[in-house]
Amino acid sequence: MKMKERFHAICRFLTMVSQGNHRVLFWLLGSAFAAATLPYLSLFFSARILNLLLAKSYRACLYTVVVFLLTQYGLGLFEKICRQYLDGQKELCLARTEQKITAKALELEFEKFEKTETMDAIRRTNVSSMGSGNVGDQLIVIHTLITSLLSVLYALFFLLRLFLLSDSSRKNFFTSPFSMLALLLLCGVQLALSSRINRRSTQKKIELNQGNDHSNSVANYLVNVMLEERRADDIRIGHLDHFLDVQFGKAMEHFLPMYLDFARFSAITDGKNALLSLLSNFAAYLVIGARALYGVLPIGDVLLYAGSVTRAMSDLQTFLATGSEFDYINSYLSTYEDFIAQPSMAYDGTLPIEKRDDGQYEFAFHDVSFSYPGTNIPVLEHVTLSFAVGEKTALVGRNGAGKTTLIKLLCRLYEPTSGYITLNGIDIRKYSYKEYTQAFSVVFQDFHLFSLPLDENIAAGTEIDEAALQSSLAKVGLTDRVQQLPQGVRTRLYNNNGSGVDLSGGEAQRTAIARALYKDAPFVILDEPTAALDPIAEAEIYKQFSQMTAGKTAVYISHRMSSCKFCDRIIVLDHGRIAEDGTHDTLLANHGIYANLYETQAQYYT
Repeated sequence: MKMKERFHAICRFLTMVSQGNHRVLFWLLGSAFAAATLPYLSLFFSARILNLLLAKSYRACLYTVVVFLLTQYGLGLFEKICRQYLDGQKELCLARTEQKITAKALELEFEKFEKTETMDAIRRTNVSSMGSGNVGDQLIVIHTLITSLLSVLYALFFLLRLFLLSDSSRKNFFTSPFSMLALLLLCGVQLALSSRINRRSTQKKIELNQGNDHSNSVANYLVNVMLEERRADDIRIGHLDHFLDVQFGKAMEHFLPMYLDFARFSAITDGKNALLSLLSNFAAYLVIGARALYGVLPIGDVLLYAGSVTRAMSDLQTFLATGSEFDYINSYLSTYEDFIAQPSMAYDGTLPIEKRDDGQYEFAFHDVSFSYPGTNIPVLEHVTLSFAVGEKTALVGRNGAGKTTLIKLLCRLYEPTSGYITLNGIDIRKYSYKEYTQAFSVVFQDFHLFSLPLDENIAAGTEIDEAALQSSLAKVGLTDRVQQLPQGVRTRLYNNNGSGVDLSGGEAQRTAIARALYKDAPFVILDEPTAALDPIAEAEIYKQFSQMTAGKTAVYISHRMSSCKFCDRIIVLDHGRIAEDGTHDTLLANHGIYANLYETQAQYYT
C-alpha cells in the first residue's frame, strides 16, 4: 500500500472510531506523544546528569535529578491513563463492530441473505472484525505508527545537532561531517533492506490467510459442532467423535504445513532484521564514541546521541513493520467495509396497511410461479388461490411440494418469478414492507427461542402486556408449567449463562405458538406447529385452534393429516402446483392425493 493510500485508510478508520466518541483522538495522540517522549526524556536527562557528575556540579546534578524524576513520573502517569482509556476503547470498537455486522445482516433482503456468497461474506467479516487483525488491533497499530513517527522526529532533532558538531582543530574522518554522512548512509541501506523484508513478510501473511480461508471455516464449524450441548448425545451414541476428529484432522492437514512454513519464514526474517540492527548499532556507537574521544562532544552526550541513533533505527523499523501490519489488517477491514456498504433491503413500497377492526384482509395469488435464485427449476408453477377472511386453511403435500415456499412468498421473503400477490386487491409490493409484515404471526418449522426471560421471548421486543401474555400462555396450555418455573414468566430460558431453564421440544413449540398468538396479527401461519408434541397434546392444541385464531385467517402446514379435519379448507400441493382444493370430507371422497396420504397415515393409528 502506498503512503498516500495508507494515510487515507488511517483517516477513514479514525473517522469510523471517533463516531462513537470524539475524545478517542485526544487520548490516542496524547498517549502516542507521551510514549514517544519518555525514552528521549530519559536519554537527555541521563546525559545531562553524567556530564554534571563529570564536571563535579553536584548541586546542579541533584536539581536535575529531581526535575527528571518529577517529569518522568508525570508524563508516565499521563501515558498510563491514556493507554488504559485506549484499551477500553478497543473493546468498545469490537462491540460496535459486532453490532454493525449484526444490524447489516438483518437489513439484507432474505433472498440475498440465504445466498452462499453472502454467508461467506458474513463469516469472513466476523473473522476480520472479531479475530486476529480486528478493529481493536487496528487502533493499537495506528497508535504504534504515530508513536514511532514522533519518536523518529525526536531522533532526527538530536541527530541534526550531532551532525552540526565538529572540531576544526582535529582534521580526521570522525571529527568531520563525513563520518555522520557515512553513518546515515549505512542506516539508510539498513532501512531499505528491512522495508523490503517486511513487505515480503506481510504479503506472505496475506497469502497464508487467503489460502486457508476455507479450511479455517471448516475447522471452526467442526469445533462448534463438537462443543454444542444439543449435539452431545448424538455424537456419543452414534460414535461420531472419531469421524469428526478425522474431519478436523483433514482440515488441519491443509493449513498446518502452510503455518509451519510461515513460522520458518518469520524466524529467518526476524534473524535478518536483528543482524541489520546489530550492524547499524555497532556503527553508531563507533562513530559517536570516536567523536567523543576526539573532544567533539562531552562524554555524557554519547548516551544521548548513540541512544538517539539506536532509537531512531528501532523506531523506523517499527514504523515500517507496523505499516506493513496496518496493510495486512486493513485488507481484512476492507472485507468489513465492503459488507457494511452493501445495500439494505430495497423494498420500494410505501403504502400503509389499512388498520381494520373487522380483520378484513384478503390475500390472493395470481398465476404465481417461482424458482430459487440461480436455478431454473420451478418450485411453484402458476399458482392461483385466495385466502378468505377468517378461513382456516391447511396446506398439504409431500416434501418439496412447495408449501413453505408459498408461505415465504406470501410473507415477502421472496419475490415471485412471475405473477403477483395482492392484499385487498393491491399488489403487496406497493405496501411498506415493515407494515406489511405486521399483518402476520408466523411460526416456522425451524423457529428459535432466545436465552432471555420467557415473557420477553413471547413479547418479542414489544411492550409486555401482562393480560395478553397470560392469555397466550393459557391458550397453548403452558400456564401450569410457567407457575412451576423459579421466577415465573421472568425465568430466563436455556442455560447459556448458568441460570436459565431448558424447555422440552414440545414446550418450546408451545412457547413459539404463544408468541405468534401474542402478536395478535390478522393472519396466522403455523408451519408444522405440533411436530414436537405427542398425539394427545397435538389433539388438544388443534381442538383449541379455532378459539386461538377466532376472527383471524389461518394457514397450517402439517404432515399429520389428522390436523386437517379441524380446517375449513385443504389445499394439496404436488410438484409446485395446486392438485386438489376442498374440505376434508370432499377430498376423501375424491380418492386423490389427499385421500391416499390420509389413509396411508391412518393405518398406523388403527
